[in-house]
Order: sequence, then C-alpha cells, then structure tokens
Amino acid sequence: MLIASRTREYGFGGITARSESWDWDAVRAFEPTVILDFAFLTRDLVDAMPLDEYVSQNQQLTKRMLAAASLASVSRVLTISSGAAVFPHDALNDPLESNPYGWLKRRAEDALSDLSAERGIPAVAARAWSVSGAFVQKPSSYALSDMILQAAAGAIEISATRQVYRRYVAVEDLLAVSLASATDDGFTIIDSGGELIEMGDLASAVAQVVNPDATITRPPLSGDGPNDYYADPDGWDAACSRAGFEPADLSQQIELAARGLLPATR
Repeated sequence: MLIASRTREYGFGGITARSESWDWDAVRAFEPTVILDFAFLTRDLVDAMPLDEYVSQNQQLTKRMLAAASLASVSRVLTISSGAAVFPHDALNDPLESNPYGWLKRRAEDALSDLSAERGIPAVAARAWSVSGAFVQKPSSYALSDMILQAAAGAIEISATRQVYRRYVAVEDLLAVSLASATDDGFTIIDSGGELIEMGDLASAVAQVVNPDATITRPPLSGDGPNDYYADPDGWDAACSRAGFEPADLSQQIELAARGLLPATR
C-alpha cells in the first residue's frame, strides 16, 4: 500500500504503482507488516512557508507514521532521517527555530525509538547524509545530480569557493542495508557512508562516466575552512558487513543515477 499526499500513479521500470491519500481506516484494513516512512517536508521548504505550518505538517506526518507502526500487524519499521538531526551537533541541543528540519527529524527518531521499545519490534532510522539515485525530484538542487546534468550538456561549473567534502551511497543501498539491520528487537540508527570525496574530484568522476569531453570550471578557492558534511564511515561499513552487502562504488552510483536523469542513457 502506497500513501502519498494525493492519489496518483508512478511508473518504475515498466511497473505501475498507484498511491492513495492518507486514510486511517484503509491503513488499518490493509494490515501492513512493514512500514517504510519517507513522508516529510524537506529542508528547502523551511523558508518557503510559515514556520508554524512547516512544523505542524511534519509533526502530523510523524504522528501518522507512529500510528501505522503501532498496528499489531507491523513487525518492523524504517524511517528516513537526516544528518541534519545531529550535524553540527544534536539538533535538540538548540531551539527548534535554529534548525527546524533537523530538530523535527531528531524528535521523530526519539519517538520511533520509544515506540520500538514499547512494542518490542525492530525499528531503524536511516540517516541519509548524501545519497545518489536515478529518481531525483529536484536534480539541480543536489551536487551529484546537478553535475550529471551539466556534464551531459558539456560543461560542469562548480560554484563553491572552498573545499566541500561529502560521502555518497546509493539510496537503494541505504534502504537495503537499513532493512537488513531491522532484524532484532530494538531501535537502530544507520548513518550513510561511502567514499570521501571533494567536489572537484566528484566533478571529474562524473565527467569520466557521463561525458569525458565535458569541461570543469571553478572559481579560485578562498582559503576558508572546508565544508564537511558526512558521518564517520565505520558505522556504515559495519552495517554492510553484517548484512553481507557490497554497496555500489561511486562510479557505479554515477552510472545508475545518469540512467534515470538522462533519458538517452537508459
């Protein structure tokens, strides 16, 4: 059963799926066994709407997730969280207004942890720091997908004037490892990991896969400290090892993402 903000059809590799808007009676009648929770207003909407509305809508989405996860039929739960919940430190250490998205995600983590303990079922919060994928709704808003589009057009332009470091995992891999980790009673946090890479090197890697003739330009570095946004990779590596899972490397991630972003490469 797919729940979304409205009824619509989705196409994935020749398979069509239909989503329905939230209906508590229909959810209960369906008797779900596994809850996969992706419903949340993203960080870019914080400045696009009144704060109280942003907060209330996200709190309502979290309540729905918890209500569904409380059903007797449910045996495990996975919710998607974010590095913003704990970066640059635990978001709950500051007022909500300083980091609304991270603060609300962090509260959702705690709420799911409490429910997991109460019901005695496994639950996982997968913190997506930087992920890749073929189905990005706003590709120009994210460095990797934007570089893929730019490379296909023949020129990658990096705007950052200081070093920017990230670690990428394929979103499918994050979900697979997180679900595999939901095997014992209790609450688990899985932070995404991946190879550490600076944006200049990422641009070169993208060009190599998508269009080796693409040019890469960047303004001179300012000398400011680096922009670091990533988790310690040890947790991710350990989770992959426990699951016996080999995640896609960066080149494979770029190739997979390009297939979805660039119709000609599918």
